[in-house]
Amino acid sequence: MQQLIIAGIYLPETSHDKYQCWPEELGQQIDMISGRRVYELRGHVQKIAYSYDYLTADMWQALSGVLRAGNSFTVTYLPDNSEEMKTGIFLCESLTQPTFAFSRYGKAFWHNISFTLREVSPHD
Repeated sequence: MQQLIIAGIYLPETSHDKYQCWPEELGQQIDMISGRRVYELRGHVQKIAYSYDYLTADMWQALSGVLRAGNSFTVTYLPDNSEEMKTGIFLCESLTQPTFAFSRYGKAFWHNISFTLREVSPHD
C-alpha cells in the first residue's frame, strides 16, 4: 500500500508505527487589553511523520533535495481517516540527519531517515 509520495518520489511503505498522519489545529493565543486570553483558530493543517530504516543513495539524494530546499512541495498522502490518498502542499518541519548504513554493489544505503511535514495552508 502506498502511503506517501513527495514531489513525485514514491517512498517505500513503512510499518511498525513509523507513519503518522493527523489533522492539527492551527491557531494562536492572543492576550486582550483587558487581560483576558483568547485562542484564535485559523483552521486545521495536516501533519505527517514518516521514518524508514534505510534508503538507497539515489532515493535519499532525490528526497533530501526536496526536504532541504526550504520550499513548499506537493505531497500525496494516506490520511488517518480515509483509505483514499489525498494531495496537498507541504513544508518540511523537521528532518533527522541520516547516517551511512552500508554499501552494496558500490551504492550507499542511508540509515534512520525520519522527518515531519506540515501542510502550508489551513482548511476548514
